[in-house]
Amino acid sequence: MSFTVNDLQDLTRLLATHPEWLSEVRRLVLTKELLSLPDIVRELAEAQRRTEERLEQLAEAQRRTEERLEQLAIRLDQLAIRVDQLTARVEQLAEAQRRTEERLEQLSIRVEQLAEAQRRTEERLEQLTARVDQLAEAQRRTEERLDDLAKTVQRLVNQMAEVRGDVLEIKFRDKAPSFFGRWLRRVQVVPIIEIEERLEAALTDKEVSELLALDLLVRGRPREANAKVDELWLAVEVSSVIDAGDVQRAERRAALLRQAGLKAVPVTAGARINAKAQKLADSLRVAVMKDGTDQGWERAYSAAVS
Repeated sequence: MSFTVNDLQDLTRLLATHPEWLSEVRRLVLTKELLSLPDIVRELAEAQRRTEERLEQLAEAQRRTEERLEQLAIRLDQLAIRVDQLTARVEQLAEAQRRTEERLEQLSIRVEQLAEAQRRTEERLEQLTARVDQLAEAQRRTEERLDDLAKTVQRLVNQMAEVRGDVLEIKFRDKAPSFFGRWLRRVQVVPIIEIEERLEAALTDKEVSELLALDLLVRGRPREANAKVDELWLAVEVSSVIDAGDVQRAERRAALLRQAGLKAVPVTAGARINAKAQKLADSLRVAVMKDGTDQGWERAYSAAVS
């Protein structure tokens, strides 16, 4: 049975009336590949869309890449400038390094020269040290000799002082009336042993022994018109230079004589007196006979006879 045009027209009208039959007709008429063609077309369209999107993304990425390349080119230019500057700086540093090395070489030579000079200096110092040690030893021996000499000189000075003191004591003893006649009449130098028994009766052995060491004991009558006593004794300590010890001994020994019942005046006699001894003599009321003059007699006399 053949299919005519009329049949086709009838089929078309039926399909127009019944559109639900279209899909069945297509299934019967078209092949499987043709039936799947719309899906393929849609997939292609979707793929095309994604491709276009991808191309747009690639174009954007290309644009960004070009921008970055441009930035990189700028950076490269800047780096090139910087490299040129660094190259110039390195060359400057290299030149400076060369000059530094030359200077270091010169300094090395100078240091070696100084080291040699230092070595010679140390040798000189060692020699000088040895010499100084020798001089120090010589100085030590000299100081020892000077100490010995100073001690010898001091002994001689002390001996001379003792000699001068002895000479003065002899002088005052032999010329007692000449020195003490201004204070007393009938001046006599009395050996201490002449009154030893009287002293022993009033004093201890130690006190008697101290009076036995008295340089000079003088006796006489006071020259004062209205003298309170008929007899006066002088406890005289003699020294070339009167010091505080002489003043204290004269005062103490005169006090011992007064303790034994004698009216005694403390007296120091010498060529000169130091300031401390003079002040002490004024305080203790001790008469001073020096260089032919006298001081403090009235006060000493008044204290003894009161």
